Amino acid sequence: MAPAQTVAKPSSRLEAVAIARSHPLVRTQPTPDFFEGILLGNGDLGVCVTVRPDALGLHLGKNDAWDIRVSEEHAAQIKTFREVLELWRRAGEEARRQGHPEMTFLESKIDFFREYSELMQSSYRKPWPRPWPCGTIWLHWDSRMVRVARQELDIASGMLALHLEHDDLRGKVQPFEVSCFVSREANHVSVSSDFPAPVISCVYEPHWEREALLPEPRIQALAGEFLGFQEFPAVAPTAAQPHPRKSKEDRSVAIHGILAGHWQAETDSAGRRVLLRPQAPPRPLRLDVTVLTSRDAADPAAQAGREAARFTATPIAELRRESSRHWAKFWSASAVELGDKELERMWYQNQYFLACCLKEGKIAPGLFGNWSSGKIGTAWHGDYHMNYNTQQVWWGVFSSNHVEQHEPYTRLVEALMPMAEWNARVQFGLPGAYFPHSAYPVPSNVNPYPAPPWGYEICETPWTVQSLWWQYKYTLDEEYLRRVYPVLRAAAEFLVAFASKGEDGKYHIIPTVSPENWGATVDFRLNRDCIIDLALTEFLLDAVDEGSRVLGIDAGEREKWREVRRNLAPYPAGEGPSGRVWLDVRDAPAEYVYNVPVTLAPVFPAEQVGLASKEELLELARRTAKTIRLEGGNDLVWQPLARARLDMLDLEWFKREVRYCLTPLGVANDRVRQIGGRYSDATNFDFMMRMGVWTENLSLPAVINECLLQSYDGVIRLFPNRTNLGAAAFRDLRAAGAFLVSARFDGKRVSRVSLKSEKGAPARMANPWKGAGARVVSQGTAARVEAVESGGVIEFATRAGESYEIGVAAAG
Repeated sequence: MAPAQTVAKPSSRLEAVAIARSHPLVRTQPTPDFFEGILLGNGDLGVCVTVRPDALGLHLGKNDAWDIRVSEEHAAQIKTFREVLELWRRAGEEARRQGHPEMTFLESKIDFFREYSELMQSSYRKPWPRPWPCGTIWLHWDSRMVRVARQELDIASGMLALHLEHDDLRGKVQPFEVSCFVSREANHVSVSSDFPAPVISCVYEPHWEREALLPEPRIQALAGEFLGFQEFPAVAPTAAQPHPRKSKEDRSVAIHGILAGHWQAETDSAGRRVLLRPQAPPRPLRLDVTVLTSRDAADPAAQAGREAARFTATPIAELRRESSRHWAKFWSASAVELGDKELERMWYQNQYFLACCLKEGKIAPGLFGNWSSGKIGTAWHGDYHMNYNTQQVWWGVFSSNHVEQHEPYTRLVEALMPMAEWNARVQFGLPGAYFPHSAYPVPSNVNPYPAPPWGYEICETPWTVQSLWWQYKYTLDEEYLRRVYPVLRAAAEFLVAFASKGEDGKYHIIPTVSPENWGATVDFRLNRDCIIDLALTEFLLDAVDEGSRVLGIDAGEREKWREVRRNLAPYPAGEGPSGRVWLDVRDAPAEYVYNVPVTLAPVFPAEQVGLASKEELLELARRTAKTIRLEGGNDLVWQPLARARLDMLDLEWFKREVRYCLTPLGVANDRVRQIGGRYSDATNFDFMMRMGVWTENLSLPAVINECLLQSYDGVIRLFPNRTNLGAAAFRDLRAAGAFLVSARFDGKRVSRVSLKSEKGAPARMANPWKGAGARVVSQGTAARVEAVESGGVIEFATRAGESYEIGVAAAG
């Protein structure tokens, strides 16, 4: 069915707040389960609100509330790369001796190689580090007397309204509303009601696990107040030192709640919860909660108390207005309006979720962001996986014009540099930086997972630093480039040193490991020239070349970079049932079921092949995209984004894929799609669906952005992917070259095109009116601007801060 064609009048300005408000998250019955709840957040503090028939629950999490202990016993046993290669060689010989020269995953199947691999995983198998839930607050009522009628979250303001009815069981029914929000600019949670609320108790339960071996949480109940405090030691226990002494790196989190009115406080005998009961007739509810860590304040407990008291003294209406004002500022950055309201809802709700877990100056979210409860959000330590999971979160922030959201990632990469330089220097004996597979937001510089094969996915190094270059390209901020250029250069230095020139005159990346495919194989049979290694190396060498020229440095290095770049091995390819396609590594089978769209890496993320490529290459890319087999669970954003880059994304198909992965939370999680790769009929296809909120999939707006605007190669393309898009309009999407672009599309024709130049770079735009000339006019002066068209691309000079309108030139 074609999407509905309803967009605003061409003359009206797109207002994101109004459009976002039209896409609330609604529940019409109790939602007791975490994965049915409603997510709130401010980019640091996260809350999952659940509603039982008898209570409202607030599950608190925070991006920097972590059990920060790292066990480092494996560090002294880490072998150099040369020593690992010797193990690999011997394992290959043993496989041949056993009569299995085609064996894959030698590191798991050959005893002595497996022993080393398991040793390198031993620290990672500890329960720490991990995100630590900040506890749960329960507001109880009598379920005989209170009915949950409706829950509605206004994503434009972050305000949750809970509509209830109170039946006094004597014939009187009184509707009332409980509202809840997280302050946009403070780690404060507000809960209040508009009418006397029949709350019979308030309970705070800190998270506690005996097996975690953490200090006991400290809780205290006062008249109308409750306090919680959890210490996070930096030093992990060992057999020799089960109770390590305190360290200056220790951290903590504090919670302070204040209830308006008179409440009697109790603490249970086990010290596992505090309970407060109202001591007067029902009155309007008001609860103010602050959550602070030692990153927020030197004494988080004292500061949390002061902050809670300050908020309690401020009228609720004022707090709401202030938080809503900051949300409006967030939404003002850009807007889209789509005739297809399902796609429009997807864009706005996921922008909301991203804003709940991403914020400048805060810690970058891990795999599951700042929403946690119990063990939810702790799979794989909730850490940073640098083979797509972590990077994917930020794939749409530049095009959505939220550059500020990338700041936590920049700091994350900078924080990993000491470890990456150590890996290159000590493990590999090479210059530069080699980034780890896994990382944590904790004070440790030991590679936590140097295990074969994961520790030898060469692509992770250029991939880790890629978005640092994107930020420069989309902003032309030379100060930022000067800051991150040393990181880019260090990664490039490692890649150039690692690549080896073969007898064919080409530079090869051998050995390597395709992401989660094949493992170590005999004689590197399936460990040669991984397509994503090659493509991302091309990307990075181009970036440091251009970056060095912009900054006027490293002129003597450029020829070395260019020599490797010009002569990198070709992408591996082979014959499939439908013709020639790309493979992940040399000699791989064409019909393998992959976990990620690795064979589409030249299209995305590496951006080496796209709509401007030669037709033969473009056809090869499209054939690969059309026939690739993917197991599901790791491709919900990547695969459709690559298809959009090739103008072959059917948005009806895309919506079906997203629906398949949707949770009642409103977020799309990772869900298996087919067997044949790592999974079988015995696999629970939903095994990842309840691990937590997969932050990687909150980048779904990136796919929609790529259908509206592409610019990665320096040419702005308007509405480049239109299959089942329908009518569409956007305001201030960001393009490479530091441009903010707006345009409309009625399903047939592009109109109302405008461009604001932030830095005065030349603008290049594919002519959206094929066969007609284009006219460029300065909005400031109304003067026509000279524009030259060549090969279907319009080019014109711009001035910093000036805006331009681009339209069809008058005939004659």
